[in-house]
Amino acid sequence: MPVPVGGAFVEKYRSGGQVTGGALMGDVAGKTAIIIDDLISSGTTIVRAAEACRERGTIEVYAAVTHGVFSSNANETLAHPAVTKIVVTNTVPPFRIDSPVVRDKLVTLDTTPLFAEAIRRIHTGGSIEDLLGRDN
Repeated sequence: MPVPVGGAFVEKYRSGGQVTGGALMGDVAGKTAIIIDDLISSGTTIVRAAEACRERGTIEVYAAVTHGVFSSNANETLAHPAVTKIVVTNTVPPFRIDSPVVRDKLVTLDTTPLFAEAIRRIHTGGSIEDLLGRDN
């Protein structure tokens, strides 16, 4: 049976290297939050969003990020207890993550099969849209 999924948004502004904002719009109390982002470097955005969710009563906070660049600051920033788990793809190896606390939170998904199949389909005339589950 399908489970209804709600949505919420966290405000973010970046100016001169400073991240500000943090207003949260949406009901997250008593729920598990999944923060979705395209890239994570220092982790400041993820932690700010996780803190905003926790302040509003979220039970757990997961981050789902495509590319984990992870600057040196990420070891300290992402150790914050507001973030339960961080899921990234292996498009950028997380070689800068040496904090045991952050390593325990990190789940890395292998993209190799997806890219290999995409390359195969490109060379054999197959459908990339079908591979990604898109409707025509």
